[in-house]
This record gives sequence, C-alpha cells and structure tokens, in this order.
Amino acid sequence: MKTLIIDDDEIARELLRSSLESADHAVFELPSPIGATKKIIEEKINVVVLDVMMPEVSGDKLAKMLRGNPRMGRVGIVLVSSLRADELRRLQVESGADEVVEKARIRQDLAAAVKRAARGSLP
Repeated sequence: MKTLIIDDDEIARELLRSSLESADHAVFELPSPIGATKKIIEEKINVVVLDVMMPEVSGDKLAKMLRGNPRMGRVGIVLVSSLRADELRRLQVESGADEVVEKARIRQDLAAAVKRAARGSLP
C-alpha cells in the first residue's frame, strides 16, 4: 500500500513514517500541501495522512479539496492531530476524511486506520 504523509513537523513525519513502514507500507512524504495532487497521481497513492495543524492549508481543508477533485479517485484520507477526540471527529465529518487518529495514539492506531481508509482505493 502506498501512503503519503503531509506534515510540516519533521519529527512528526518521522514518527508517522516509522509507524507505517513497520506495517509494510510504502511511504512518501511532503512537508507541506504544495505538490500533493501531483504526488498522489504520480505515485498512485492509496492513502494520504494529513496533519490538521499546518500553516499553509490545514489538513481538514486539504481533505475537502482532495474530496472535491475528481482526479483523486477514491484516495483514502486520515487526519492526525493533538486536538480533543470530539473536535477531531467533527473535522472528520466536515472534511470527508475516512479516519482520524489522535497524535498520542499514532503507534497504536495509525496503521489500522490507514488500512481501513485504503479499502475504497485499492484495486
């Protein structure tokens, strides 16, 4: 499975990447949303993991943009944040994301959430 991580924090990207690589995911990274659409299409990405709190475009806004782009097909979307669970669920509904993971639970929950989000995107 091909997963793209978009997070402006290098340490957070490392944690996300190591959690997914240990579950045998092919992982790509971007430090900002710039170039995300091109990367998703070129690499045939199955799931995008988005940090909610990014300076250029928040992850939930990027999720809405991806959902509105017919070229994205059925790419899975997982929002990651240190927000409270109820706030994260609200953003999930508003943005059309498939899954959410609290940053404190990345090691425990991320790989399973990405797998669930990928269901609609796998051939």
